[in-house]
Amino acid sequence: MVSIESLREQFDEIGLEPSTDVIDKCLEICSRCGVDDPVEFVETWMAYSVSKLGGAEPTVDTLRDMESHEFANKVRKTKDLPSVLTTPSAVNRVRQNAAVGSPGSPRGGDAGLVIYSNTDLNSVDAEVLGSYGCVTPKAQKPVSKLHGSTPVRNKALFSPASYSPLSSKQSQEQDGPNNSGNVVYTFGNGQLLKQINWSSGDVIRSGRLSIEIPTLKEGDHGEESVAASDELGKFMNADCKYMFDSSYERSLILGDRIYEGCKGICRRLAQLKLEESQVKPLQKDEIEGDLTAVEPNDQDVTTVETVPIHHVDYHSSEVINVMGRIVVHPERKNDNLAIVDFDEMTLRYMKLDFSKLKTWSVFPGETVVLEGVNQRGNAFEVQKVHFEGTLQLPKAPTKLGSELNMVIASGPYTDKDDLLYEKLSDLLAYCKNNSPDVLILTGPFGDVTNSLFSTIAETYEEYFEKIITNIMSSVSPNTEVLIVSHHDDLMSMFVYPSFPYEINSKHQNLRFLPDPCVIAINGLQIGITTADVIKDLSEAEVSGDPKGDKIKRAFNYMFHHKTFYPLHPPPESLPLDLDLLNSFGGLPRVPNMMICPGDLKCYIRDVHGCVCINPGRLSDQSSGEGTFARVVVKQPESETTVPFNYVVCQVVKS
Repeated sequence: MVSIESLREQFDEIGLEPSTDVIDKCLEICSRCGVDDPVEFVETWMAYSVSKLGGAEPTVDTLRDMESHEFANKVRKTKDLPSVLTTPSAVNRVRQNAAVGSPGSPRGGDAGLVIYSNTDLNSVDAEVLGSYGCVTPKAQKPVSKLHGSTPVRNKALFSPASYSPLSSKQSQEQDGPNNSGNVVYTFGNGQLLKQINWSSGDVIRSGRLSIEIPTLKEGDHGEESVAASDELGKFMNADCKYMFDSSYERSLILGDRIYEGCKGICRRLAQLKLEESQVKPLQKDEIEGDLTAVEPNDQDVTTVETVPIHHVDYHSSEVINVMGRIVVHPERKNDNLAIVDFDEMTLRYMKLDFSKLKTWSVFPGETVVLEGVNQRGNAFEVQKVHFEGTLQLPKAPTKLGSELNMVIASGPYTDKDDLLYEKLSDLLAYCKNNSPDVLILTGPFGDVTNSLFSTIAETYEEYFEKIITNIMSSVSPNTEVLIVSHHDDLMSMFVYPSFPYEINSKHQNLRFLPDPCVIAINGLQIGITTADVIKDLSEAEVSGDPKGDKIKRAFNYMFHHKTFYPLHPPPESLPLDLDLLNSFGGLPRVPNMMICPGDLKCYIRDVHGCVCINPGRLSDQSSGEGTFARVVVKQPESETTVPFNYVVCQVVKS
């Protein structure tokens, strides 16, 4: 109900103190035009003032002009309604419905005129039609498979304070079938899938979940040192410096990456040759001799884990081993591949020739040991590529206890044409009905590319806190909410790795996590990164007739390079800080699960016993649709149980 006090209160919120005459004129317009919400009236005035008057304060004259522009159409629509009540086709449909007792027959059993409309009529329209004895059947709203019915959205839940009324393009255009709830990807044993209950409300869990995240401890000298769990790595916080690394420091980090990575590769090669020698004992001395055959006076040979390594510019007509980092020159059509040597004192660089290989694949920044020859000294002819080290594979979480139910979603969470967050509201309604044990949400919540955030009438920090508060009030207190940052979020510094979000309010079941990070839930290790590393690796990869799945190859690169982002240099869209990545972006072992949301089509893969998931975007900015993932993890029988027999995952349309 509009009153003097409610109008003054709304004008006061936007910093205006209108006179008594102006307030009286506002009441007059509201009464004449049927406006019963003071918020709607003041927002309409602000939209009109900003667009037509340059943000001027209201006067009696400007209010009169606003009434003629903004509210005249509503009044005219009410007056013109009777002129459309004589449609012959509609009369025929009513008579047919009345004859068969259709639900479309008029109230009271009397035949009357039926008006078919795709929009719901307001109270004024309904009264006018009622006076003519007419019934207007409401348009059938699409039913969501996800909720069992069309969820009732609270449009004001995530709406920011704005100078203009917000409308939902999705609500206006979504008249066709609702695809929400359709399963687009499934992973897991078929028999296990039949036993799965996606709602954890019926699961009785003794005590709270044990969620381990990287935590900092005070060092002996007051410095923040290693985490409580060495397997989870270190934890970023606001005290960490970023973008402070110099070119010299970056070169040292890249040099260390070459040496440490190639050391692991050579260790694996030596182990393989040792196993071959055990299979063929007669050739053991010969093989060991080949491994350690290093001329004492040869200054160009270095022994790494018993494997002789030459510099990349070493001339040789015999097969030698070299190690270094792959360099790609995309601007060149020919001779676009090269290798940078591990030598810290001298820059050694050599072109690569892969013409002798039938199947191969490399990417910029890859650490490799190559076998081949360099006869003329102008190009290294590659015969074999080695990049695989020894992996520390995951063990099934035998201490999981009862089954673990998780929901995973990735931003953006709202359409690019509005800030109503309808997809997020639907997801929270699903979580409220099914009560998952864990809800993992990855950014961005406020995408820097969305220009609508520059139009809101509050700071984004205030708006973000309102979003988080509404999320926490919408889910069960028994649901643990984990929110992972994103470098393209308005709440983040534009740097990767990204710092965790911060808000003023506290919630017991809420944790903010940096990007990337590794967490453990009842022993189930989960790696998470919001950088689109799989897409970046797939697009940057250079190959010749490669075999296998490119997504699996990308994850294989990550695991063997023991880092969340092995690509170097990164694309321009990623603000990579090598020093931070070296400190906080390590992946020392393969986790049980990897969550890597990105722009590629959603997928679920098993790579080295790790379930790798791309849940897609909750609100796809190009198609307007979206997806999220739901996961149920059963108690495995032993540590050697494969994920296919204890993990069930589905990617579902939002």
